Amino acid sequence: APADVYKVLSTPEGVDHAFKKLDEIKADIQWWEAGAQPPEWLANGGVAMSTTFVGRILEAQAEGAAIKFGWPGSLYNVDYWAIVSGTKKKDAAYAFLSYATSPEAQAEFSKIQPVAPVNLKASALLTPERIAIMPVGDNLKEAVPTDSNFWNDNLEALTERFNAWASK
Repeated sequence: APADVYKVLSTPEGVDHAFKKLDEIKADIQWWEAGAQPPEWLANGGVAMSTTFVGRILEAQAEGAAIKFGWPGSLYNVDYWAIVSGTKKKDAAYAFLSYATSPEAQAEFSKIQPVAPVNLKASALLTPERIAIMPVGDNLKEAVPTDSNFWNDNLEALTERFNAWASK
């Protein structure tokens, strides 16, 4: 279950299970290196599914590609703003953050870039069609939020193990 991903992955048995699954599908994995590759591969039948950027799928669809994206099982990240400690422009930084995270500004940005607004009140300012193509609301019901604490604690060891696995 999405809620259990990091609970399971936090155990040695969970990591072993993940790598066993990777072993099973290794011959079918196609690693992409540029954002244009997944939609192209999906459109020409080179792959059955892929991670990718929403905007790339929308571009491919606009060009006539018969591909779709789905949200169940997807992973999502939360981005953060930071103000540098000791800055002399702290008031300007707070003013910017207040504006940039307002429902109106978030909705306007989401209208031109298919990213979920961080201010949930912005969703009320978007059309249902726009919300349907973004990781927000019902689209996140079966999604997995990336656990930054898990990756802070485990990135080095898992990267080392993954690189060893990938090189076999």
